[in-house]
Amino acid sequence: MRTQTWTTWLLAITTALMLAACGGGGGGSSGAGTPTTSGTGGGGGSGGSGDGSGGSAASKTYVMQLGLTAGQVAVGGTLPITATVVDGNGNDVTISTQFTWSSSDSGIATVSNASVPGSANVRGTGIGVATISVVATVTAADGAVTQLPLQSASVTVLAAGATTYNLALPYPALSMTHGQMLPVTASLIDSHGADRSAAGTGWTWNSNGAAVQITSVGNVGTLSAFNTASTVAQALVSVSVTAPNGGALSGMFPVSVVAAGVASYRLVLSQGGAQINAISVLNGRPQSFASRVIRNDETDTTSAFDGLWTFTTTSPTLAVQPNASTRITTIGTSLPNGADAYQSVLSVSAGSLTLTPRPRASLFVTEQPTWALIYNGPQPLTLVNPIPATVAVQVVHRGIDEGIMQCAGWSWTAGTGNIVLLPVLFAPNAIQIQPSAPGPFSVTVTCTAGAEAVPLSMTIAGTVM
Repeated sequence: MRTQTWTTWLLAITTALMLAACGGGGGGSSGAGTPTTSGTGGGGGSGGSGDGSGGSAASKTYVMQLGLTAGQVAVGGTLPITATVVDGNGNDVTISTQFTWSSSDSGIATVSNASVPGSANVRGTGIGVATISVVATVTAADGAVTQLPLQSASVTVLAAGATTYNLALPYPALSMTHGQMLPVTASLIDSHGADRSAAGTGWTWNSNGAAVQITSVGNVGTLSAFNTASTVAQALVSVSVTAPNGGALSGMFPVSVVAAGVASYRLVLSQGGAQINAISVLNGRPQSFASRVIRNDETDTTSAFDGLWTFTTTSPTLAVQPNASTRITTIGTSLPNGADAYQSVLSVSAGSLTLTPRPRASLFVTEQPTWALIYNGPQPLTLVNPIPATVAVQVVHRGIDEGIMQCAGWSWTAGTGNIVLLPVLFAPNAIQIQPSAPGPFSVTVTCTAGAEAVPLSMTIAGTVM
């Protein structure tokens, strides 16, 4: 694996190094500065104490959590898995941690370090269930070393070519402020790159601590933060679901809650104005997403994060091109057309020259999805009322145009009331859009592709003038 890291300012690198030397905070930390001792340790028995070497290190605690606790991969396939470590103050210290990975049975699955901090790649080698374990060792700024208890994930390996499913979560770690309510979306992504969240059953969300309470509907959990103390409170949030093939999947992430009046920050990755946790990209057809830092009061504070931003991927074929001015990132793949889909994790973190927090977010990336819809028209689409326009999409198989007959059950729906959709004779992959009033509009097309019955969906957005 290779690491791809880009810096926005040379000054930011120097400052980041100075902050690291002073024990500066990591992703998901609060805006309370960098205390010298930790608050209450994390739940689930995953907290570790200092080595007793003196000073603040003796009282520092940590929480390690595997993002994936139960997943799937096919024989010959690769599954990315990540671990995150936060200290008792909510600072993400994953980058200061050494991880040692192991597999209970290399005949079923092997595991090797990947380039995103705390990440590994699990490769299926034989049908069965293997336990993937990790031991983390944290080195503090003063040199104190803390070894955290072993954590494990269950990985089910299916036959080569079988459709597998895994969870995508937007945050490796999250920081919240007392009284804050925040919806978090988990996505069920299959090995073809399709979002199968609606096909998952038994979605369940839980918190292991009073600092976070959860209400949920399906794959969306609304987190409510509680902390009336001056120290940071922590909880582990878990989500589980049963995949369409009957497999049980689960994931977890740590949440740190600061007191009322203390700012917390999160990094939101979005496409078309909607937050995303997964994305697919085809060779020759790059995708873009926006990165924004949002404060707990929902204020966009991206401009305050003018320091070191990093973009790191576990994939050897994913190219990442961030724009420091717009915070728009473009990704592309060199995986050739016709190749099997490859799935990886893209980690993004935002740094500031003046603020301690370094929020982090993740994208579950599918390169060369087995089936995909593509649209070659202008984006966004501009229409002049009342002149109609016809749009069409294509079906591609691993990047190769396969023609519209490979998709069944074509359906077009209007997302807004200022347009009317009219069918195009003998062209189910096309629709005529009749505008009726000014304003933004959207059109969504769906179909089911190939023998794998992969559900495809694409939304075309535009404006009526």
